[in-house]
Amino acid sequence: MKKILGTTLFLLVILSSFTAGLILIENPQPALVILGNPYPQHFSIPEGEEYTAYFYIVDDFGVEEMKLYYRVNKGEWEPRLINIAPINENEEIYNSIASRIQNKSAGLWGFYGKATIPEQKAGSIVEFKVVVKDKEGHSSESIIGKYLVTNPSKKRVLVVDPSVKERIFLEGFSNIELLINTTEVYPIDLSDYKEELEKVQPFRLYPQFLKEHHWEYLAKYYNLAIISPEELSNTLKEFHPEVIILSNLWLKRWEVLDIQGLVDYLRQNNAGLIVTHGTLFDGVVYEGGKPTQIGAISHIGTFDAYEKDSLATLLGLELLPVAEEIREEMARKGKYAVAEIPAIVPFVPSKGTLLIKNTNTIKTTPTIEFPNGTNTAFGWQYLLPSGSLNFAREKIRETKSREKEKILDFFILQREIFGHSNPSQGIFALDFPLLNGLISLKITDDEIMGQIGPTIVTLTPDQQIVERVRLINAINKDIARLDAFSSDYLSAVITRDEKHRGDGIRSVYVSFEIEAGGEQELLALKDIVEWASNFEPIRTFAPIVQIKILSNDIDWNIQGNYLKKHLEKMGAAVTRIAPQDFETYKKSKIIVILGGPKAYYGVGKYVKQVLNEYEQKSIINGEQGIFIKRDVWDEGQIVIVLAGKERYQTGAKVLKYSEGVNDKYVNLLAEFLTN
Repeated sequence: MKKILGTTLFLLVILSSFTAGLILIENPQPALVILGNPYPQHFSIPEGEEYTAYFYIVDDFGVEEMKLYYRVNKGEWEPRLINIAPINENEEIYNSIASRIQNKSAGLWGFYGKATIPEQKAGSIVEFKVVVKDKEGHSSESIIGKYLVTNPSKKRVLVVDPSVKERIFLEGFSNIELLINTTEVYPIDLSDYKEELEKVQPFRLYPQFLKEHHWEYLAKYYNLAIISPEELSNTLKEFHPEVIILSNLWLKRWEVLDIQGLVDYLRQNNAGLIVTHGTLFDGVVYEGGKPTQIGAISHIGTFDAYEKDSLATLLGLELLPVAEEIREEMARKGKYAVAEIPAIVPFVPSKGTLLIKNTNTIKTTPTIEFPNGTNTAFGWQYLLPSGSLNFAREKIRETKSREKEKILDFFILQREIFGHSNPSQGIFALDFPLLNGLISLKITDDEIMGQIGPTIVTLTPDQQIVERVRLINAINKDIARLDAFSSDYLSAVITRDEKHRGDGIRSVYVSFEIEAGGEQELLALKDIVEWASNFEPIRTFAPIVQIKILSNDIDWNIQGNYLKKHLEKMGAAVTRIAPQDFETYKKSKIIVILGGPKAYYGVGKYVKQVLNEYEQKSIINGEQGIFIKRDVWDEGQIVIVLAGKERYQTGAKVLKYSEGVNDKYVNLLAEFLTN
């Protein structure tokens, strides 16, 4: 009896809010249906839980029939029983709906209801909608709600993927547009719906750039949460993930704003980081000298990324900030043609078979085939072995020629979204202008020079950046490993393992849109998640970085001993080697030589084995005195030469080099040695 009375009172409350000041409806309209919770927090619920959907119906005369339908994994739509929803059962949802009603005195019929969707297995994707037929015979539907069912007992994986929400509006565009149109009659605020439709409007002609991501395959194996970038900081605290996936965040509006907060979380928890496809896209267009950022350029960053970290530096793509600095320098000089060449170009079509080189990372398959093709990102190829670069250039030029129209569609979409784009520079990027500049970087004692076509760009950062770039230029291919790449040199899986440090992480860059693939791709992604989540630091009491300094007594007494103490402050173990003893230590992994080709007591003899004639002359002429060479007397070896035209200038070069050596530099040496 109490339940019936409570329901009757609730209906009176609802109906009375619309009866005062009755308005005569001359042109009857379809009902307006609002889903109060079209998706749960994090777009997911645990296996074993039901989901209750709340909704509100507004009509001018009343409805004849209302049903909630749901379907699982794109199966058949099934009906569920609808009940009146008490206001106090979920006040937050009710209040969010009630706040939309702008004129409660309008003479309208209203109904607040609910329906419960039964529990589903982990790995299910559930969609639901409310369908209404009013007394005039009009039919209308709510937007389609959606959620995943996850495995709550497994590892916590956080996915930053705003496209999941935006696809709800893209897929239901026409129906949602009808809902918005009814607000011309009904005093209901759907301005947020309208804003979402405006966001996805450009994708109606180009839906291939907002593909469905099949997270349901991962949800079967993990406790999965899906959020938008603006939710990241709070969700890290609440959800405490073991792996974070940044899913194709190529649009400026999808930018991760608090990268430092993300870095801090990853390091404090040794959490894994996976970044996919266009997340590193750095598109920018200059109109009248003013930039329009299309991609999230901060994901790569400029030289400031070497101090604060960026997504690119976390992933081991350590030279990309140099490319960004070159672009900014060209913009400052008004050379916008170079400034608009993106370092990373996403959505390049590829059908090349992905060959797995490291089965510790991807175990389920030796190859991944893309019979229908995939979208991949260009710009990581400077990491290819030097012997593969010519083949890569040729293959990628063939793809550019064959797929030019599809690539151009991406830049047409940019114009639709931002009003600006530069297709010619985007296409030109595939001819390697920026990458050639990175591959052939020239680093003097205090400058970094890159040549982009006929243009030579000179950068003069502080010494710590100069030395970091000089070192990275020598070891980037060692710390960022190509665990898989495709036969057309377009798709890659690049990993980095910081096992040399206690607060290290495992990170992965997947250059293609792996999450838009089928079960095979998602199982490979599962392997990647497992690898990224299993960080193990090296346990050792001895310093990882062992440095041998070859020096005669003269150079040692001037500044050699100072260099030893400076390196030891940074955590390295340093041993001075006299020339007569050096043969025993020639295969040491890190060697520093003090002095040039004319250095006394046998040092010069070894310098001549390290440097070519041009480099030797540059020392003798006082033009350059700091060099790093690879694999001189052994594979996996670094030889650093610090030399001036005479002994005191050698001392000056030692001091200049020391200014650039900090703990981050020694960390990179440790990472090189452990990989």
